[in-house]
Amino acid sequence: MTTVSQFFQPPLYWQQFEDLAHGMLGEAYSIPDAQQYGRTGQAQNGVDVFGRSRKYGWIGIQCKRLSDLDKDGNPYPGGPITRKFFRDAATEALAFQPSLSIWILATTARRDTKVQGWVNQLNDEWASSNRDLRYRRAIVWSWDECIAYLNSFPELQRWYYKDVIQVRGTADLDKMILQTIALAFSRPAFEVPLLCESPAEFLQALSDTQRAVRTGELLDRESRHVIRKSVGGWRDLGDREARDGLDFVDKRLRQLRSKLEQGRKDKKIREVDGFLDFTDSVLARELEDLRGECVNALNGVLSRWNLPTV
Repeated sequence: MTTVSQFFQPPLYWQQFEDLAHGMLGEAYSIPDAQQYGRTGQAQNGVDVFGRSRKYGWIGIQCKRLSDLDKDGNPYPGGPITRKFFRDAATEALAFQPSLSIWILATTARRDTKVQGWVNQLNDEWASSNRDLRYRRAIVWSWDECIAYLNSFPELQRWYYKDVIQVRGTADLDKMILQTIALAFSRPAFEVPLLCESPAEFLQALSDTQRAVRTGELLDRESRHVIRKSVGGWRDLGDREARDGLDFVDKRLRQLRSKLEQGRKDKKIREVDGFLDFTDSVLARELEDLRGECVNALNGVLSRWNLPTV
């Protein structure tokens, strides 16, 4: 595996990730005729993609991407990797025919030492088995491994991002970043009056929005899981005008958060019945103005890119 030289946008949809797993299996194990198995909703015995390697025999991959919602608000297959899910999926794959020599769990989750420990434990159990399991091996491909494969195989990289996700240049990457940041601002913290917000929730919303602006990672408010990740934050924008606009937004967000925290320390901002209460009307106006400047500056950038404003 080569040194990672470039970060890549994880796929937004289930089928795109399955397409990538298909391509990686073909490249990593020299299986030009690797196949996708069954379709969503069918019993697939823990396997979405499979193929036969001359060196290793039959190899199967199960794909699991981070949870996201479709246009109807229903969850796509995905979520964090748990020990139970890992063990259940590995057990399910035992029923796949032909029998697998290698079973791979591919996920858009980042590399996790805990998960790697579960893999090692399972492989030790299989190795000590008196059954054919002693010839089987489990592997987890996290998104870090996927990035490494994309950097190792340029043809795979070009095919996947041009033909599957249809990213064709810097403008497409910029658009992904801006759409993620816009989604981060589409929350009550930037829509309802400050007096309708609770201090803890408003601070958390500011923190999450700053994270999205700076890194391109958007967290779910309830689960705290990453529900969308772009290729980077505002500093990674190729368009200078958009980069300058988001730099302004980032600075105003920092000022907004700093003034809010200082106001709470100075007792100018209190919590009454669970909501923000201001003893200093000037400070309240300053916070509203800063919030408005953030939204207006972002909308200015989005408008120039013909993207929906927040």
